[in-house]
Amino acid sequence: MKTLTLLPACFFSSCLLFLLVSSLCSFCFCNQNSDPALCIPTERSALIDLRNNLTDHANRLSSWVGKDCCSWSGVVCDNITGHVHEIHLRGPDFFNMKHMIGGSISPSVINLLQLRYLDLSCNDFGGSSIPAFIGSFQNLIYLNLSYSNFSGEIPHQLGNLSTLHVLDLHGIDAKSKSLAWLKNLKGLQHLDMGDIDLQEASDWFQVVSNLTSLQELHFYYCELYQLPSNPTTGSFMSLNALDLSYNLFENALPGWIFSLRNLTLLDLSGCFISGVLSGTHGGFHSMPSLRTLCLKETTFVNSSSLLNGLSSLSNLRFLDLKFCDISSPILGNLQNLSFIEHVDLSGNWMVEEIPKSLSNLCNITTLYLRWNNFFGNVSELLEGFCECESPKLEVLDLSFNQLTGAIPESIGQLSKLYSLQLQNNSLTGILPERLGNLKNLIWIDLSLNQLTGAIPESIGQLSKLYSLQLQNNSLTGILTENHFANLTTLVELLVGDNRLVFKLIVNNWIPPFKLQTLSARSCSLGPQFPSWIQLLTGLTYLDVSNANISDTIPSWFWTTFPSLYYLNISHNSIQGELGDVNSFTTDATVDLSNNRLHGRLPGNYSTTRFLDLSNNRISGSLEQFLCSGIQIPQVLEFLNLANNSMSGVISDCWKNFGRLVILNLEKNRFSGIIPSSLGNISSLRSLEMDENRLYGNLPPWLLNSTGLVVIKLAENELVGKIPSSIGRNNTSLRVLSLRSNKLEGKIPDEICHLSSLQILDLAHNDLSGNLPTCFTNFSVISGRETSGPIVLYKGTIITASLVTKGNTYTYGTILYQVTSLDLSDNKFSGPIPDELVRLSGLRYLNLSHNDLTGTIPNSFSQDETLESLDLSMNHLEGNIPLSMSQLTSLNCLNVSCNNLVGGIPTGPQFQTFSELSFIGNALCGGPLPACLQNNGSTEGITDGHGEADGVDWILVIVTLAGLVVGFWIILAPLFISRRWRITYYCFLEEIWFKLQNFIFLLFLRRY
Repeated sequence: MKTLTLLPACFFSSCLLFLLVSSLCSFCFCNQNSDPALCIPTERSALIDLRNNLTDHANRLSSWVGKDCCSWSGVVCDNITGHVHEIHLRGPDFFNMKHMIGGSISPSVINLLQLRYLDLSCNDFGGSSIPAFIGSFQNLIYLNLSYSNFSGEIPHQLGNLSTLHVLDLHGIDAKSKSLAWLKNLKGLQHLDMGDIDLQEASDWFQVVSNLTSLQELHFYYCELYQLPSNPTTGSFMSLNALDLSYNLFENALPGWIFSLRNLTLLDLSGCFISGVLSGTHGGFHSMPSLRTLCLKETTFVNSSSLLNGLSSLSNLRFLDLKFCDISSPILGNLQNLSFIEHVDLSGNWMVEEIPKSLSNLCNITTLYLRWNNFFGNVSELLEGFCECESPKLEVLDLSFNQLTGAIPESIGQLSKLYSLQLQNNSLTGILPERLGNLKNLIWIDLSLNQLTGAIPESIGQLSKLYSLQLQNNSLTGILTENHFANLTTLVELLVGDNRLVFKLIVNNWIPPFKLQTLSARSCSLGPQFPSWIQLLTGLTYLDVSNANISDTIPSWFWTTFPSLYYLNISHNSIQGELGDVNSFTTDATVDLSNNRLHGRLPGNYSTTRFLDLSNNRISGSLEQFLCSGIQIPQVLEFLNLANNSMSGVISDCWKNFGRLVILNLEKNRFSGIIPSSLGNISSLRSLEMDENRLYGNLPPWLLNSTGLVVIKLAENELVGKIPSSIGRNNTSLRVLSLRSNKLEGKIPDEICHLSSLQILDLAHNDLSGNLPTCFTNFSVISGRETSGPIVLYKGTIITASLVTKGNTYTYGTILYQVTSLDLSDNKFSGPIPDELVRLSGLRYLNLSHNDLTGTIPNSFSQDETLESLDLSMNHLEGNIPLSMSQLTSLNCLNVSCNNLVGGIPTGPQFQTFSELSFIGNALCGGPLPACLQNNGSTEGITDGHGEADGVDWILVIVTLAGLVVGFWIILAPLFISRRWRITYYCFLEEIWFKLQNFIFLLFLRRY
């Protein structure tokens, strides 16, 4: 009975258990197959209001329709309750304005009571303030508003987000006068306020250091000034990332930072840290967890102490110390960093031999050591890397050092290398044949070295190569199709300034690449114009200057490269008609100089920034080029049309060329007056119009311009006087050439107001009067100041042709060292002022062919730099002063054809001059016959009426009696009297000189 009684009870219990399990399973299975819960209607309405207040040009919110907001793009709901938990509306990372969301944030979003994640970063909210109601999201854990174009004061209501773990506000134009609102965010783990203006938030450190859960702190570019040296409150011991870069800390790096043992990232770049705080025992040896150390652009007074313990950072992966003014050796401290992957020590100018042990860092992927004074053999370093079992090196930049050696054959074993930069060292040797084994190379820069030999064909197998830069070496040999066979990704090819020959045998060769940059300057691409360049339609930079091209320029050349911003085909013998130089991109640099192009300048208006057509055969006038776009501001800054066949007047249409800096129209056939509109170009620095047919007076504005540094108007037909109104403004004029015109009158004393002047050429005019005594006002010529290079336009060197030492010389890079006064071939009279020969900075002085009288001043100083002195063809008298023999720099002297007497002074320089320097005087000694003893060393030779002349009157009478032709009456005295011969020689020289000028002027008028 008991058994029978128990059976129903057990059975009932089993059934009950079965039913319970079945119910649970049924519930579970039903849940798996049922639809997810729909979003809350009030929250859907809030999201719709949010959408309606936003601007969405890219239709990123196009899915925000219908009742189920949980299925909308960027919205994440809880699967059970249906509450909106997350909103993901991050914009594009590359600041694509079209895909950014804008507008305003609707206050209705506060109805999203369960929102935990809000990301509105990388959008554009038009500089509006951060909405204060965002502080109402009591459950928010993640808030990211970075790079969203908010501005103004950060609302203190954000301090109500007590559950927040991540707050990212970096990259917005906002500020905060106090960070007290952060105190309530006790659970904050990640705080990024980079670029926020915190210069008034003096409490920043006290507040942040009390956030005990904080793991990452990013306060870069926050305009912070003080970093406490001995913090007394809080702790950063939980931090593993600290970024305070690019602030303006005035104190030294405090030692407590070295106590942050858990740090894996430390970035103090650009903080002007002046070393470790004295009395601390800090060093990187106490930071064993550090993996990333970035101190770039930070000034170290005591780099050796700050970098103490660097070799102890055994876990370090990333080290950036570029531009830190580190002088102490550091490479030896890196050899134990076996896990290091990235090292950048660029721009420190450290003097240290690169140890081979550096190649033991077999895990390193990028090594930047450029812009230092490292020395040693690069071959050993590269061979060392090749010895690694599995080398990971990808980028090696050792450029701008003093390394020697050659590239080893074993370099092919660096299979992961994709960037090799060794430019501007002293590398020698040849490029190895196995260079093609580096299949991953994308960047090779070996420029500015001393490499020789040929480029191996194996380089054509580098199918991933993006940039090949080998310019400025001594490479030779022939480049064929094989060198470029598989360079399908090549974008930059720079092989200029070598002796390479492009010899592409295949007719109509199609290059496998789409170059943007091609530089083959001083290589040989000719004589035919390379037709394969036509296929490189994406070129932005093309330099084939001095490339031995003598072909006719093809018509396609002017329409094929719409993106070209730099073009240089100068110094070839390219023929053909000039095309439309405005067909390239706006602001382009176009250099077509030193060719044989003909035709006329294009009309409309210029879109080029730099245009050099000098030394061609361009004809026509400037009318259409200057005036057809007269109402449109021009971008032209540099215009050089020198040495062409252009003619006509220089049109007065310059008022819209407000950016013009250099204008060179010399050696053409322009006529008319100098246009007044040039005086309105405040940016103009150089005006060169030599050797034309310009006439009229000198405009007063020309010599009063505050901007002009060079004025060259030589060999024209300018008339009138030099205006006395010159120099009223604070001018910068350094070169003034008015040579070979028809200027007359006196030189006004006001010319000395041009105090910066160092080259003044007024020769071959009709100027008269006494020489000014105020030349000592020229600061450089007087020796009071030194002159710097005359670089007026982005590295363009100004050149000038000057007549010195009887010849014409062209000065370029050393023009700034030239100081010259040339007043020759005028009608100046009176004495030579003492002030003129006391100019200790003057190198060339020419006063010849005038009517100067008196004696040569005895004021020359041994300190003077005078190299050339020409006083010939005047009426100077007396002795040559003894002080002239002290001019140790003098290497050219001419005092011939004056009335000088006495002995020639002795001195080291005077012994080098020939008799032509002294003839036409009554001088003796030196290269002339010795002085008579009874006359003394300083007295002249007899005047021709005494015995010294040796005249045989009996012989003269007999000869005259025997001759019937009056011709001998003229010649007889020349045979008899030495003084008459010299006088006659000077007379003929002056006649010949004037005849030359007369013929030259006739030639100019004819052509």
